[in-house]
Amino acid sequence: MFPLAAHKRRGVWRTISGLAVPLFVAGSLNFAAQLGIIAILGRMGGEAIYVRSLYQPVSLIVLALSVGFAVCNQVAAAISKGAGRPQDVMSNAASLARVWLGLGAALYLGLAVAAPSLTGLLHVDAGLRDTFASFLRWTSAASLLAVGAELCASSLRGYGYVRQATVLVIWTATVRIGLVAGLGLGADIGIAAVPIAEAAAGLTGLTMGLVLLRRTELWHPPTVRIWRREVFTDLRRIGVPIAMSFLVLSAYNLAVIGVLGNYGENAVAGFTVASTLQSVVLLPGMVLGTATAITINQQRGAGEWRRIRESMRGGIEVTVVTYVVIAALVWSLHDPLARLIGGDAGVAAATGSYLGAVALTYAVQGPVLASLTVMEETGGGFRAIVLNAIYFGLIVAVGAAAAHAVGSADGFYAAVAYCNLIGVTVPLIAVRHIRKLSARGSAAQAAVATG
Repeated sequence: MFPLAAHKRRGVWRTISGLAVPLFVAGSLNFAAQLGIIAILGRMGGEAIYVRSLYQPVSLIVLALSVGFAVCNQVAAAISKGAGRPQDVMSNAASLARVWLGLGAALYLGLAVAAPSLTGLLHVDAGLRDTFASFLRWTSAASLLAVGAELCASSLRGYGYVRQATVLVIWTATVRIGLVAGLGLGADIGIAAVPIAEAAAGLTGLTMGLVLLRRTELWHPPTVRIWRREVFTDLRRIGVPIAMSFLVLSAYNLAVIGVLGNYGENAVAGFTVASTLQSVVLLPGMVLGTATAITINQQRGAGEWRRIRESMRGGIEVTVVTYVVIAALVWSLHDPLARLIGGDAGVAAATGSYLGAVALTYAVQGPVLASLTVMEETGGGFRAIVLNAIYFGLIVAVGAAAAHAVGSADGFYAAVAYCNLIGVTVPLIAVRHIRKLSARGSAAQAAVATG
């Protein structure tokens, strides 16, 4: 690593923490809204949950694209902040929106045409095939409308208006869950409330986002007519790797379920419950990585290439301190947590076994996730994909062998813990990536100065 004076360290910590706290609030609200919608659908009957569960693979595709576009825009906004060019933010977002319109239309057309085939592929019950096909078409179309709000939020977030971006997230989450509850239960239209809520959240979110942008120096309406060709480069270097990360994670979950399926339903259900809790546990790592990346990208835009090293180290330090506490807390409470969220005694036991084996390794996994996030948002996305693929592939291979050797899922849980410890090398790789980025930027800056 590299030396960092105490006063500089405190300054970096304050900067990254100041960005991370509202990001965490926004992420938590989104997660709570998703759980709330599932709970509401559960009150509509088993068919509603069943149809929504079948839609999950499609929703991951739409989510992967949406996050890829949003992060590209966030990175560009952060660089514009550092360069002191607020007028570039709206033109970049508008250019990405044009690409999205073409890509989104193609995606929707493909899903609409493939809907009947998907009912067979997913083994949908015969009596619900028409319902599922209709839900897929309407919900996928409505979900594509969310990109406007996402681009507004990422513009604000990347430029440093994190609290305004959080307000926008609160708005869309409230509209989404409020309409699902009000229309689905209150008006008794059932699962049809989901696409209506998605569309309303997207359209009202776009309106709210434009209102929030207008209150900042980012508001330059004439610039939306400017076409920025570099968005294709950003999508290739940042958006594509992020979208591919979702696919890697999806493949990993399918593989793990396949391995644990050999050891009973409780093992599969316990892993699913633990994974849900783990999403909450690892959220701080993701937001600390995003906050670190925003800081670094703003410094890149300002040409402060040496400072990005300090920011990277400060981000890792904050994350390590945070996750030492989180890991100890989850480990000490893993049995009560398992009973609280696992429900059934067998599922709770499996969940507790997983958390008992893995919880302390969150002290490593949190910094790993933060480091990968920084790499994805600073041009090292393809390297991050390779690291993710190696990590998840190693867990599946070693975990399957370990489970087979001991004849139970406990072998798999132990393998996950040991593989998590190997991840300690990832922050070192991320630091090296930032060092190279700093060296290249400093060299280019010196060449311009002497030229």
